[in-house]
Amino acid sequence: MGVWKSKNRGWWVAKFQHQGERIKKEGFQTRRAALLWEAKKRQEVNALPPKEIPMPSFQELATAYLDDIRARMRLNTVRQKAFVYRSFLAYLGADVPVAIITTKQISDYLNVRTARDGAKTANRDLRDLKALYSWGIRQEVIEGRNPCDHIEKYPEEPNRPYVPPPEDIDKVRIAGTIDERDFLDVLYHLLALKSEIVRLSWDDVNFEQRWVRLYTRKRRGGEFQEDYLPMNDTLYHVLHNRWNRRDKTSPHVFQFSGHKLRYMMERLCKRAEVKPFGFHAIRHHVSSILNDSGKASMKQIQKLLRHRRQATTESYLHSIEASVYEVVRILDDKMAHSGTLEKGKEN
Repeated sequence: MGVWKSKNRGWWVAKFQHQGERIKKEGFQTRRAALLWEAKKRQEVNALPPKEIPMPSFQELATAYLDDIRARMRLNTVRQKAFVYRSFLAYLGADVPVAIITTKQISDYLNVRTARDGAKTANRDLRDLKALYSWGIRQEVIEGRNPCDHIEKYPEEPNRPYVPPPEDIDKVRIAGTIDERDFLDVLYHLLALKSEIVRLSWDDVNFEQRWVRLYTRKRRGGEFQEDYLPMNDTLYHVLHNRWNRRDKTSPHVFQFSGHKLRYMMERLCKRAEVKPFGFHAIRHHVSSILNDSGKASMKQIQKLLRHRRQATTESYLHSIEASVYEVVRILDDKMAHSGTLEKGKEN
C-alpha cells in the first residue's frame, strides 16, 4: 500500500484500501502527483457513508466455512462440524440472517443439548459455533463481535476411558488373523492411533536404524506432523516378518478396507468373549503399563504418546533420546512374560 515507481513502465503508482476495497491508480509522472491523488482520494472516500457488508444467512456462512476448511481438516472433523450446524439450524426452525442470531439463542440451544446429550456434547457444539463466527469475522464476511465469546463452557464430569486388562488384550490378539494380530501389535508397541498405522508405508520403516516414522494430522491447521519412534525387539520381529511376506504391489504395511477396520475390534472382542473396547483403549492400556512400571518418566511417556501443545518435527533419528529406547524395551519385558513375544517372532 502507498506510492511507488513501476520498474517496468517508469511511472508512479498509488494504491490503498478502504473498507476492504482496493483503490488504485497508475500513470503519474512524478511521485508528488501520485501522493496528491492518494491524499485527495482518501479524503473523498472517507467522506462517503460506511459501506455495508451483505450479511449472509447462517446456512450460507456455514457452507462457506465448511468449503474453506475441507482441504485442511480431516473429513470426520468437517462432517462433525456440519452436523452441529445442521442441528443448530433445526433448533432455529428456519435459515435466518446471521446478524439477527443472538447470544441468548445460542445459549438456549446449548442448554437443550446439555439436557439431552450431556455437557461434553454442548461444549463441542459451542466450540464449533465459536469457530464458525470467528472465521466469518476474520474473513470479513460478517461484522461485529462473536456471540459465543461470553458463553461459558459447561462443567463436564471427568472422562474415564475404559482400559482393558492385559488378559483381554491377549485374548483379542489371539482371536485375530495374522494380519489383524500384526496390526494390533504395531499399534501396541508404537502407542499409535489407528489412522497413523493405516497410512504407514514401508518408506516409514527403517530396520537398520530401528525406527518407525508416523504422520499425525495436527489439530490446528490440519497439516501432518512427522514423528520418529524407536523400534523395540517385538516390533522389529513383527514388521520384519511382514516385510518378508509383503504385497510388493502396495507401498503400505497394511491393506485393510475401511469397513473391515471399522468393525474389527467389535468382531474380535465378541469372538474373544471380552468386554468391548476399541483401538484407542490399547493406547491407554500401554501408557498405563509404562506409567505403572516406575521406569518411565512422565516426559518420556509424553514423548512416545506425542502429546504437545506446539507440534515440532523430529527430522533426524538422533532426536530420539537414548533413554526413550530403554522405555520401549519395558514392553518387550511385559510381552515376554506373557508369552506374546514368542508369538510375535513366529508370525
